[in-house]
Amino acid sequence: MQGPIADEPRDDELRRLLDAASDGLALARQGAVQWANASLARMAGVAEPKDLVGLALEEVFVDSGHGLPGGGADGPIRCRLARVGSEGRAVLVEPIAGPWAARVVALRIRDVTDLHTLESEVLRTGRALHDANRELVALRERHRNEAADREHLLTVVSHELRTPCTVIAGFNRMLLSERFGTLTERQRHFLEESQKSCQRLNSFIGNLLETARESLSVGPLEVAEASLVPMLESVAALFEPLLRERELRIELALDPATPRARFDPPRIEQVLTNLIGNALKFAPTASAIEVAARALRAGGRDYAEISVSDAGPGVDERDRQRIFDPYVQAGQGARAGGLGLGLAICRRIVEAHGGAIQVGERPGGGSRFAFTLPAAGAGLERGTAEAGA
Repeated sequence: MQGPIADEPRDDELRRLLDAASDGLALARQGAVQWANASLARMAGVAEPKDLVGLALEEVFVDSGHGLPGGGADGPIRCRLARVGSEGRAVLVEPIAGPWAARVVALRIRDVTDLHTLESEVLRTGRALHDANRELVALRERHRNEAADREHLLTVVSHELRTPCTVIAGFNRMLLSERFGTLTERQRHFLEESQKSCQRLNSFIGNLLETARESLSVGPLEVAEASLVPMLESVAALFEPLLRERELRIELALDPATPRARFDPPRIEQVLTNLIGNALKFAPTASAIEVAARALRAGGRDYAEISVSDAGPGVDERDRQRIFDPYVQAGQGARAGGLGLGLAICRRIVEAHGGAIQVGERPGGGSRFAFTLPAAGAGLERGTAEAGA
């Protein structure tokens, strides 16, 4: 091993300054380390800088595909610093220009292991993100194609089923009007049964088409903060003809303390119409259907609760959870026609608003369907009212 070179630092104060540097420093001549500071010794995992002296640069550094220090490169070289008992450290080795360059090579070594790890992680994440984006594009395209196919199927179903059903119902009405001849009691009975079947089939098709379209998604909600009163009164008024036919009435019980709510009016009208329509099927003749609204606090949040109650047979306790699942009908509901989809649609719409829907027992017998909407603030403007005959 050669002795100290003329350019090796000898002054104790200068040596202390160089050892205190955060970067590793080294002098090399003829491809071997002639001097190193304490920082480089720590990076290499050796006890003293002198343990590096005399080692060839090939023993200290490992080529990472960019060459090795001391090979005449003008700029920094990324390589690995050999470390006893480990895989070594990723380092950036930069030659230091100076008047000694003709005789020795001065090197500054920076530890970039964490940066190297971060770069590798960013690269892996970038690749994963690229793959995820490519998969997302494919999924979107497939969803778009499936939606188009489904919409085409719905159009075909609507035309091929509804059109003949409408035609048959039209002929039935013409014959029942006796414009083309008097009917016997037996003929009238058959035509009336045929007409009822057409109505059931048309209702079935309508529910099927609505649910098929709903199943794609609830769709964007146009939520606004508003009073519930106008909507409740408007929906109740729509049922007046049916109420009179069944000798029923709707009683609106609107608590003035009920807050304004955040909701999409057409969507919530759909929920309310479905619940009142169900109540009409089961409410006894000459009874009342109560539509109520009140304030409700649950889970530390304020809600407006809307409920529809009837004096019908009610819903068995064991069916009260599953009745909101698609295609489930329970009790007398199974004999009322339809697909058992209305309540599933109601739940989807209510939950999209951030609320919940449930069914319970009406005091005195019957059922009480209630759903919640997030509160917006001020109370209702009117009190109890009554609509219907």
